[in-house]
Amino acid sequence: MDRRAFLKLSAATAGVAAMTVYGSGLLKVVNASNNGAAAALATAQDPTAPMSSLVQIPHLLRRAGFGGGPQEQSKYLAMGYDQAVQYLLNYQQIDNSALDAIAPNIRTTYSGTVPAGQNEMNNLATWWVNRMIQTPRPLEEKMTLFWHNHFATAYFKVQNGYSMYQQNKFLRANALGNFNDLLTGITSDGAMLIWLDGILNRKNNPNENFAREIMEVFSTGRGPYTQSDVSQGAKAFTGFSINSSGQGVFTPANHDNSVKTFLGQSGNFAPQDIIDILVARPETAANLSTELFIFLGYPNPSPEMISRLSTVYFDSGYSIKSMVEAIFTSPEFISNQAYLANVKSPIEYLVTALRSLNATASNGTLVSTMTNQAQFLFDPPSVFGWPSGIQWINTGSMMERFNFPNGVQTKADNKLSGLDPLQAFPSGMDTATAVADLTSRLFPEGLPNEVLSVIQSSTASYTDPTLKTKNTVRLTMACPFYNLN
Repeated sequence: MDRRAFLKLSAATAGVAAMTVYGSGLLKVVNASNNGAAAALATAQDPTAPMSSLVQIPHLLRRAGFGGGPQEQSKYLAMGYDQAVQYLLNYQQIDNSALDAIAPNIRTTYSGTVPAGQNEMNNLATWWVNRMIQTPRPLEEKMTLFWHNHFATAYFKVQNGYSMYQQNKFLRANALGNFNDLLTGITSDGAMLIWLDGILNRKNNPNENFAREIMEVFSTGRGPYTQSDVSQGAKAFTGFSINSSGQGVFTPANHDNSVKTFLGQSGNFAPQDIIDILVARPETAANLSTELFIFLGYPNPSPEMISRLSTVYFDSGYSIKSMVEAIFTSPEFISNQAYLANVKSPIEYLVTALRSLNATASNGTLVSTMTNQAQFLFDPPSVFGWPSGIQWINTGSMMERFNFPNGVQTKADNKLSGLDPLQAFPSGMDTATAVADLTSRLFPEGLPNEVLSVIQSSTASYTDPTLKTKNTVRLTMACPFYNLN
């Protein structure tokens, strides 16, 4: 993603949307961001040089999770960068039992019915968003989101919330696990068997969907295989079905026991044999290394970076945790080139805001913004998942990004868990100080003075603390700084 292209596009789309919806205040703050300051902050003269130590922790928390408020930022700052990386990676040591006890309001068995009056897909998606906001293990949820996109499976075809929920739990349990285990587990996953027609794959009538996608999307990527490999792989994956509990089961009687030739190797291959061949391919190492680095680092990583990550992949026995650690501890990850190098996806955009502000939004607001920004959890558009980078930015999506802050709840909206305006703008504190403090929750490094002055000027026109709070939040979230990751 070209950061300057984002700044130019965001300003252009803001020019239409901001004047229509909010008037000049929002347009001025986007223009202030775009008048050299944002580009200068995001584009260093030497991209290979380390970013300032003051921004390394905020950068790490944005990539390894979804940002965080002052308390969370302070906790990791006190640790120092290296210890913070280890704390995030070793999240199994953090008790998460309270959050694990909260389940979505969906059917409780594979053959069960959706609770009366409930929308199962909405309940699944809002349950996960709220889990991301509340988790003490941010990297666990961030990597679960990565795998959800990598093994993209959609409710619109599966039509069973229980199966989608079980897949989500599997991805979370293996988020930093072994790639062979992940590929093995997803092959017999109930939702995946429906999604890619694995339940239709029989020895007398092979279905090639899964055999193609396990190579093209899940492992090697396009290139090393032929149509013959797809056909032979399909025969190797015959024999799966779903039992009454929604679990994938392998029935040898339905499996093709003939000799198959797959990627240059021959044998009476069963599913695990194909998986073992695929995970050992150099193309799989390079493809997965590239996807992980782009997700956590920046677009277009160097061949040398991918080569190093591929070596980690093989040397660690396909350990995802080792690969992620190698990314976070690489000079590339904390280089100027990585700073604000990605565009926040819609999920990152809304989760980071609510987590950093310690705020809430109604489930209706969450559903609306996921729908209108075209990233509805559990319902990616295809097996290729969602787009990324600058593709998230267009006139429609920017309009929704400008609208979402109005749904961030204050105490006036939700007395139990909303953002407290009396804490954000306490009596006796000048507007400039309060605005600087509140904006730093969303962008901990601190916005440039040009941007802060516009927000302060606009916010000073209000006398009510709730209106001051809402105005500050919406203008900050309109900044390219917040929308970049």
